[in-house]
Amino acid sequence: MRRPWLSILTLWLIGVLAAAQLAKFSTIAPMLRARFGLSLPEAGLLISLLEVGGGLFGFVAGLALGWINCRRSLLAGMGILAATGLLEASATSSAMLFAARAVEGIGYLLVVIAAPTAIAAIADDRDRSRALALWSSFVPVGIALGSGITSLGVVTFGLRGIMLLWAGLLAAAIVPVLPLRVDGGDSRRIMLPATAGWVSTLAFGTYTLFLCALTMLLPTFLMTERAATLHESGLVASVASLSALPASGLAILLIRREHLSARRLLMIATPALVGTALLVPLALTGSSDLAATSLLVVGAVLLSGLVSPLMFARLPILAGAESPHDPRIASANGLLTQFGAGGALVGPPLGGLIADGCGWTSLGVTIGGLALLMLAGVALSEWITARSPVGM
Repeated sequence: MRRPWLSILTLWLIGVLAAAQLAKFSTIAPMLRARFGLSLPEAGLLISLLEVGGGLFGFVAGLALGWINCRRSLLAGMGILAATGLLEASATSSAMLFAARAVEGIGYLLVVIAAPTAIAAIADDRDRSRALALWSSFVPVGIALGSGITSLGVVTFGLRGIMLLWAGLLAAAIVPVLPLRVDGGDSRRIMLPATAGWVSTLAFGTYTLFLCALTMLLPTFLMTERAATLHESGLVASVASLSALPASGLAILLIRREHLSARRLLMIATPALVGTALLVPLALTGSSDLAATSLLVVGAVLLSGLVSPLMFARLPILAGAESPHDPRIASANGLLTQFGAGGALVGPPLGGLIADGCGWTSLGVTIGGLALLMLAGVALSEWITARSPVGM
């Protein structure tokens, strides 16, 4: 394996570990609700608070990354994630738990802004699209890892023990970052992405909104509506999230075979997102059993997961970047994080409110509509680029 890919894979694994913290609380949400007396919307907010840093400061962090430095941003982010994990394990009140989770979001932001910018700079022209497509899978793979380890570990180590285990894993992950040469971007220029980049990243925010609403509330849905055990619900959530990984692999193969054009992207995105819009409402109806629900959710995540890697691969072009070190890549990654984190932040509590007030079937219909809205955003961003072609 060529050396750039070793660094790219290391950065991807760091992102996966950071994203696993999203599922850390979703898997044990029923236990947290019982211990701290949380409502379903409050539990959803606790889960999504990891995204508060990106939701508030993602774009600003992307613009300022040249001054922060990619390597320092990664080290600081992992350190914050580990420290707040210790605070969460020792929390004695819901206020302390919420506060630690909010600060944890700052660490998550520092990691997910720096890593893809560094990947774009490290990868050569031949591999950049595939490397960014691989990076796009860090959230679903992280959610799968977080769901799997947490659902298995909480049985052995208990609620506090599993949170201490995650803190230790995050602290250990700092070590492989130390020798990396990961600086990327123009350190003294600030440039805004092109209009198409704004539209594309907003469409990605719609994706994270419905994906996180679905996957983060899935364990609760399965336990309350399908009589699943904690282990079963965590396993299904893990498999559903992990189904985005083969989708990313397929996207990488498609990119490898030929140039990723706008036409090819839309040929894949249209049936994938229409299929997602049909499957999710079926999964959350009252007539499905546990096995059928699991298959439908896995299918929906797999289909929608075909699109996001292609969006990541197209982002430098849509942002108007003219070179691998163009500052518009960092600012577009910041914007992507802003909208993506905003969607992830809003998705679980909004989904909890809809499920609480209107029922799980209504949540399924809402998610289906959001999948179609994402498709409209993808098509609009490519139409804008076609009218004013720019970039690498």
